Amino acid sequence: LTTESRGESCAQCKYQRKLAQNQMRRAKKKSACNEKKKSKNIIRNLARTRRRLTSAQAQISQMHERNEALSEQEFEKRIQALPRKQQLAVKNCFVAARRKSTRGMKYDDEWIVECLLMRMRSPRLYEHLRRQGIMILPGRSCLQKYLQRFKGGFGLNPNIFTALREKTKDMDTFSCHGGLVIDEIKLSENLNVKSSGEIEGFVDLGDHTPGEYKGVLANHGMIVLFQPFTGNWTQILGVFASRGNVKAPTLAKIILESIVLAEQAGLYVDSVTCDGASWNRSMWQRFGIQGSAGHVKCSAKHPVDTNRKLFFVSDFPHLIKNVRNAFVSKGYLTPGGHVHSGIIQAALNVDRENVTLKAMPKITDAHIRPNNFEKMKVDLAFQLFGDEVIKGLFLHRRHVESIYTRVQPTEDFVKLINRLIRVMTSRITKRALKPGSPDMRFLEAFLVYLDKWEEHAKPAGGGFVSDSTAAGLRVTIKSTLGLLSYLSTSVGFKYLLTSRLSQDKLENLFGIIRQSSGCNDHPTVSQFLVTVNLMAFYNLAKSPRGGNCSQDVVQALLNPSDTNKTSVKHVLDSMDSLMDRGRVDEAETVIDTLISESDHTGYTEKKSNSALLYYVAGYVTRKMIAKTACPSCAGHLCISNTEASANADAYFTANFDNGGLIYPSQALSSAVKLMEDSFTSFFSKNKLHMESLLELASLLHSLTFPTLGCPEHEKQTLSAVLKFYVLLRFRFFVKGLNKERDGQRERLKLLKL
Repeated sequence: LTTESRGESCAQCKYQRKLAQNQMRRAKKKSACNEKKKSKNIIRNLARTRRRLTSAQAQISQMHERNEALSEQEFEKRIQALPRKQQLAVKNCFVAARRKSTRGMKYDDEWIVECLLMRMRSPRLYEHLRRQGIMILPGRSCLQKYLQRFKGGFGLNPNIFTALREKTKDMDTFSCHGGLVIDEIKLSENLNVKSSGEIEGFVDLGDHTPGEYKGVLANHGMIVLFQPFTGNWTQILGVFASRGNVKAPTLAKIILESIVLAEQAGLYVDSVTCDGASWNRSMWQRFGIQGSAGHVKCSAKHPVDTNRKLFFVSDFPHLIKNVRNAFVSKGYLTPGGHVHSGIIQAALNVDRENVTLKAMPKITDAHIRPNNFEKMKVDLAFQLFGDEVIKGLFLHRRHVESIYTRVQPTEDFVKLINRLIRVMTSRITKRALKPGSPDMRFLEAFLVYLDKWEEHAKPAGGGFVSDSTAAGLRVTIKSTLGLLSYLSTSVGFKYLLTSRLSQDKLENLFGIIRQSSGCNDHPTVSQFLVTVNLMAFYNLAKSPRGGNCSQDVVQALLNPSDTNKTSVKHVLDSMDSLMDRGRVDEAETVIDTLISESDHTGYTEKKSNSALLYYVAGYVTRKMIAKTACPSCAGHLCISNTEASANADAYFTANFDNGGLIYPSQALSSAVKLMEDSFTSFFSKNKLHMESLLELASLLHSLTFPTLGCPEHEKQTLSAVLKFYVLLRFRFFVKGLNKERDGQRERLKLLKL
């Protein structure tokens, strides 16, 4: 079979070619159609999106225009329905929204006060709200700057009374009537040098500090607290640091000054409450207060208003502790018979044997035979005369009578003290002391009972409470009745909550102070002062129930404080005046003169090692270079290690130099050496006291210092070096004294074991 090519395709090939071309054309057409449809859909969706975007932008522009046109008055009107504090939060949110960052943002004073209160209550929650942006809150450093304006020292802080005067303007008369509560807390002896140059830790009674106590370390802190008869608030009026207890003459002056200032601030001081310590009883005598069986005087003429009386009260829980202590040790000889704790012990022994239900489940041996620590607990004393003991004596009477012949006198005595506790510790309106009530008649009858009891026990030479406890009970009950009569007739009180006459609020405050720096039974003087200042600020800034803190109170709290500024300014001025140069040859003469007038003339003068001093001068150089922005000044303060090798005192620094130590210039090294020699010479012969820094500054004032820094910044550089080194040296010195004192305290503890 042969084929012949004629140059043309056959019909079958043409058909197959045409079929393939049609298929390819259809595929291309279909793909192009799909792409065209997709493109049309994308263009259509894009157009719709653009229209929506344009509409949204137009709405945003309109909103911006409306917001810009919205006046401050209109904004205030819109948020007027919100509570006052929510209004402050909303305003700060809007202010922050207009800024790129809240750094450097200025806050309203009232909002600052609220932020301070929030951070005092819960620092962790405050930081959570701030960092998560839940609320617009200032940072910790910002709050500290505002809080530092309120800080005051010991004594009666005038800033407190200024703010209190503004706060009492919006308070009713009932909330302003109250009494002073005074008590002391044990502190640990510790010194602290503040950045301002003050030395804390010495006795400081404000204007009442004796001159001979300027160098005596304080180991007690005293607080004067105002406690109203109604309302859930208190206010710290004064804080004092003393050595031991505050003596009666000084204490009486502090009380009088506190009353006068509190009355001028709008408060009404009607009572003074203190515990039964001997110095407090001596203070009573200065006001003519006495509580003997023949004569009871519970009040004195008011120092501000002659038509009013000032009532004196002894802390009732302390009195009950005294009654309990004698009751469990020896017992009493009452008109009803001999009463003692052995009867309660017998009932407790029976109650213990009961393996089912108990009549006295909370009573333990600590109630009947307390140790020295348990004797200080008020709850144990109250429970010993509580309802459980009465129920136990009633339930186990038969068994107890088989051991003791007379049980009824002890049971009656426990019931008597139990009712006295209920009447004198009322905290709610239902149990409050009211005029003409059975509780009032009970107190009057108890005073008569005390006289009969003392008369009955006198022939036996015992069996009665101590004279101090008896006087405290008589004066306290008499003052309670006198206050009830005065408040109900002259002020309009319908009742008196007798718990407001005790020291409970002040004891709670002492608990806060002991826990503010961790578990610390004896805080330092500095810790004590810081905590008390914060509590005083908190009580003033806290809004009254149902109201807000007024703007005048806010301004009084945040205005710069002038308290204790005089001494600090004197220190800083003395340091600045060192720029006035004297004669070089007078330096040693000034030092010798001061040493000859020192406290101890037989002591050997001490001097620091020159190599170690050069090393410390390098540390001073590093700090000064970090603070200065002038390259010329920095060049004048330091030298290279090669240049320092010529100095014989640089060997110590060079030996421990791993490449990071700085070598001071000759001028700076000489200035530090001059200050160190003056410091060691001064304290080799003189004891540290409250004004030591001022005296050292007066010594340095007559010395000649070398030129430090460039001519333009010479004075500022020398001033910075002097202030830094003097404060640094005082801190080193005080730290060593504290360490030595702590070591002695620990050794004494070991000797007691």
